[in-house]
Amino acid sequence: MRRLNPDRPPGFWRFRPARPTLLPALLLGVAAGWATPAGSARAQAEASARAGFDVPAGALEDALSTFARQAGITLSFDPALVRGKNAAALQGSRTVPEGLAELLSPHQLEAVPGSSGAYAVRPAVATAAAPGTGSTLPTLTVTAQGERADGQVQGYVAQRSATATRTDTSLLETPRAVTVVTRAQMDDQAVHTVEQSLRYSAGVLTEVSGYDPRFASLTVRGFTPAEYLDGFKLPTTSLVTRWLVEPQVLERVELLKGPGAVYDPSAPGGAINMVSKRPSAEAVREVSLSMGNRNRYQGSFDLGGAMNADGSLLFRLNGVLRNSNGQTDFSRDDRNFIAPSLTWTPSPRTKVTLMAEATRDRMTPKSIWPEGALISPNPNGSIPRERFIGEPGFDRYNRDAFSLTYLLEHQLNDNWTLRQNARHATLDIDYRQIYGTGFESDLRTLDRSVVRMKDRSRTTTLDTQLEGRFRTGPVEHTLLMGLEYQRQSSTTQTSVDPASSIDAFAPVYGAPVPEPAFSVQSTNGITQRGLHVQDQMRAGPWSLGLAVRQDRAHNSASPGPQAAASSIGLDTNTKTTYNAGLLYLAPNGLAPYFSYSTSFTPLLGTIAGGDLLKPELGRQFEVGLKYRPPNVDALFTVSVFDLKKNNSPTFTPYVLNPVSQIGEVRTRGPEFEARASLTRQLKLVASYTLLDAKITRSLNPEELGKQPLNTARQTAALWLDYRFGSPELQGWSVGGGVRRVGKVPASVDNSSYNPAYTLVDAAIRYERGPYSFALNATNLFDKSYVAGYGQYFGQGRTVQAKLTYRW
Repeated sequence: MRRLNPDRPPGFWRFRPARPTLLPALLLGVAAGWATPAGSARAQAEASARAGFDVPAGALEDALSTFARQAGITLSFDPALVRGKNAAALQGSRTVPEGLAELLSPHQLEAVPGSSGAYAVRPAVATAAAPGTGSTLPTLTVTAQGERADGQVQGYVAQRSATATRTDTSLLETPRAVTVVTRAQMDDQAVHTVEQSLRYSAGVLTEVSGYDPRFASLTVRGFTPAEYLDGFKLPTTSLVTRWLVEPQVLERVELLKGPGAVYDPSAPGGAINMVSKRPSAEAVREVSLSMGNRNRYQGSFDLGGAMNADGSLLFRLNGVLRNSNGQTDFSRDDRNFIAPSLTWTPSPRTKVTLMAEATRDRMTPKSIWPEGALISPNPNGSIPRERFIGEPGFDRYNRDAFSLTYLLEHQLNDNWTLRQNARHATLDIDYRQIYGTGFESDLRTLDRSVVRMKDRSRTTTLDTQLEGRFRTGPVEHTLLMGLEYQRQSSTTQTSVDPASSIDAFAPVYGAPVPEPAFSVQSTNGITQRGLHVQDQMRAGPWSLGLAVRQDRAHNSASPGPQAAASSIGLDTNTKTTYNAGLLYLAPNGLAPYFSYSTSFTPLLGTIAGGDLLKPELGRQFEVGLKYRPPNVDALFTVSVFDLKKNNSPTFTPYVLNPVSQIGEVRTRGPEFEARASLTRQLKLVASYTLLDAKITRSLNPEELGKQPLNTARQTAALWLDYRFGSPELQGWSVGGGVRRVGKVPASVDNSSYNPAYTLVDAAIRYERGPYSFALNATNLFDKSYVAGYGQYFGQGRTVQAKLTYRW
């Protein structure tokens, strides 16, 4: 007898001999997937819907187990019926009956649905054995759960997410624009950072501060989104004090576009929620080695499985070791990363997960050029992308990060579940850099300054939730109530001093750079308490979601003994935010929706004048249409939005604190995004955004009515991935993509723009048995492009070869 723990993500199956209590066991299997009184009816509707499957060829018993897990059904069969039989591969879009028929009909078998929604395998009617012949054999029961919001996705098209609602909800029934980038897409595109995983998503502009391996620099619908890891907000205490999540440890990256009242309550630009790989009852054994240009060498591993016989104790261990040069001369991009996790299931109703991760980064900052230097004509020629304008051995960005996370889930009864999640994170930054401030009259001698900063950040979060699923008359409810506490503090030391000049076109390095003494020290803190209530209601084809959240934030900032100016501030803000969404799910797969949402985001620190930063406020109207066609594993989303943000911070290139908070910025426009498996072998990701962005209220007359920085009026992207099916090319696949970004303002008065650009990516892969090989090229034609105030270079051509072994 083999038994695997039923709580394994993304699905589970359990093998056991049949007993007299088989029917209750099957009913419990169905209830595990749908914990509502209307679960049986919903399960039947799901069985008639089409979904994407990827079942490899092999033993029929294994194929049925895999199919049941991917379909989220309960399947029972006599082991004698399938013993010694093989099944061909099954891939692409199917209904559950179609998939079962394709697997079973070659063996004169069929699957018969029961009244509970479960399926039983029996000989086909025409070939059924006469009653009374043969002996009664034990039955093998396979109980499988379909995709979960925190679990694995087959292919590119996710079915479920919790980022918009904090509950496991179908994306088709979520009245918001949500993007889910799956593990498969990240692997196919060989992304090095989470930011790169979103390059093909609608509404997203990446590398707004140029190519920077230290942290993400992207905007969503014109604004910077908040970043979360497993639902916990990542610390951001200054312009350069940022967390960088390792994509190797992620199962999926989810993007909620626009403010969300339930999620923290998010930022006006939305929320990026990164979902970690969880401990697995199914054995996970994978090691990879990769190498690329710029002397990039990386090794990684992903291990997991059950630690005891009954599967109540599961583990997962991910690790990365990288040694690499950076994009500029004399630079490095080295990382050591380890992430252990453990899940304990003491009873069928209780699950506890512990996750930890530790990161050690040793990097060199990107070169910072004077404003407009990379887009203005220069008689001395063009500035090379690889040109380093610091001093070798001096510039550095050292980051040490650690987090410990605790997740508790206890099912009080069939309808109510209690969850408590907690996380403590530490982030220490040691940063110093020499950067360019301006050219002298010969347009080749570059004046420089040196910035020095140390930051010590600590963040603690405690979140308690109670979720109920019940019915009142014809209306099904998913009710979520929660209390959240966050405390974020940082101690920062900074200084900015002049440095020696250098010839930007024929640099001679080696000028002495004295270690700057810290001139300013400050301690900042935010304590935030939130109470939220959400009700997701469904009656027939209609879904209505209502949420309200009240936050009380206490913001403080005080100088240390080395402060250059005295400023002590205490401020308490209380704000109520709302989220409402209405959706109609038509039988043909069309789902029109409307939503309204607001946000309240306390900011840590002060503006350059010493006053405390005011909280950011946002509000958004959104109308959209989602479509999941009946014959294709796909999700298409068209949305039109109107988004406003108040109290937006404004930064200058060489100041770590914002210099002001402008009045109001408005963005609006249509978006389109498609994710599909068009055939068994062809996958697609496509997006287009037409963004109308404008500063509608400001104290600075130069920027009033102008297009904000870090916004492009048009962006578009297309990625195709094709797996060959002919015997001659078995195991081979190719992929390729095109990304187009329109011109972006390089000055607040829109007098200059960073030019538009088009980039091409490509991939080729081969899989055979436990081995797989991939060769990826990003920016294949080595296009040079510019970001920021015309002062940062984008990512040049990056080539990577990766060998993976799974056993």
